[in-house]
Amino acid sequence: MKATLRYEHATVGYDTPVVSNATLAIEPGEIVGLIGPNGAGKTTMLRAVGGGAKLLSGAVTVAGRPVGSYSRRDMARLVAVLPQATPSTFAFSARQFVEMGRHAHVSRFGDLTAADHAAVQRAMALTDTGSLAAQRVDELSGGDLQRLTLAQALAQEPSLLLLDEPTSHLDLNHRLQVLDVVRSLADQGLAVLGVFHDLDIAARYSDRLAVVAAGGLQESGAPRDVLTQETLRRIFGVAAVIGTDPVTGSVQVLPVVRAGEGAFEATGPRVLVISGSGTGAALMRLLALDGYRLLAGALSLEDTDGAVARTLGASFPEIRPFGELTASDSAAVERSARDADAVVIVASPFGPHNLDNLRAVLDAGVSRKTVLVGALTGDLDFSHGEATATWDELARTAARACDAPREALRAIGEVVGT
Repeated sequence: MKATLRYEHATVGYDTPVVSNATLAIEPGEIVGLIGPNGAGKTTMLRAVGGGAKLLSGAVTVAGRPVGSYSRRDMARLVAVLPQATPSTFAFSARQFVEMGRHAHVSRFGDLTAADHAAVQRAMALTDTGSLAAQRVDELSGGDLQRLTLAQALAQEPSLLLLDEPTSHLDLNHRLQVLDVVRSLADQGLAVLGVFHDLDIAARYSDRLAVVAAGGLQESGAPRDVLTQETLRRIFGVAAVIGTDPVTGSVQVLPVVRAGEGAFEATGPRVLVISGSGTGAALMRLLALDGYRLLAGALSLEDTDGAVARTLGASFPEIRPFGELTASDSAAVERSARDADAVVIVASPFGPHNLDNLRAVLDAGVSRKTVLVGALTGDLDFSHGEATATWDELARTAARACDAPREALRAIGEVVGT
């Protein structure tokens, strides 16, 4: 049987509401991920299905029936739960522990049938726990017990699976295994509602995401529509770069700095960063955390440095990917070099498209406040030597030269006198 889970203007909580007026549907064949700050009510929404939290108003239904109308046994035939905390264990064998998932399908005094044993075997195979079958569960690691708890849930052969941080105790190998299994079962018709704290994992495996925050259900939709810079700043208090996972094509979230109350405040000296291809991202972050106001050379937003600079509120001329600087762009970089309290140039790939960033600093005549980071070796020069010649000319009169971002941070502090 396939089952849809629906929250219809549902207010759920305990003695008082935790999440109010939530409307959300989880259909067979999809994974919906709940994301949001700690304590927002994500787990409470799951508990409202099984009776661990109260439905204070509205409706929560499974397969078209209010959850309160099901007996515990009937609910267990439809819904399985992988809780956040692994359950208390006794001296059962791992196989006996997984077999408990079949209780809702067995008569009160009946024994497990061949079909029950087959369901247990499938569940243990899917979760790679067959080798644990004879071991006592009270002697297993937290990760092994979590996989067994998932095996027990899958042995129920549910139509709806509720996951509360399903991989919190797992190593990388088993984390991928468990989520790949859940994804495969969803593709076969299982409805899945899961709580996730790892936004990259949530985006990778979920068809839709729903944000729980401020006492209610906020944005919901496809991961790319939900995981925006504005949402991450508003809901999580984080300034982040939003990209694409090169392997899966899913949304990738790269937190840069905290951006909410009590986070960094850029009121310090102005620093112009000339970089590209991600070479300046770490330094820009360190500068922002130290309160410096950022400027940048001409960059594309497709460049990691451009994305980080934009996220940190830096002012810079935006160019198209691999596009050359216009005369106006070069003039803007030169003005920034003169206006800045310090200029830092990071050894980066320089070619015809971005060489004018270097030339603009040279033309500005600000070497006394310039810090060079790294060495512009031949494998970074795509301008037939022009970049190297410009770098060498800057180096002859630069205020400082250093090798790494934290060393550069100290050098900049010396240049601006902080």
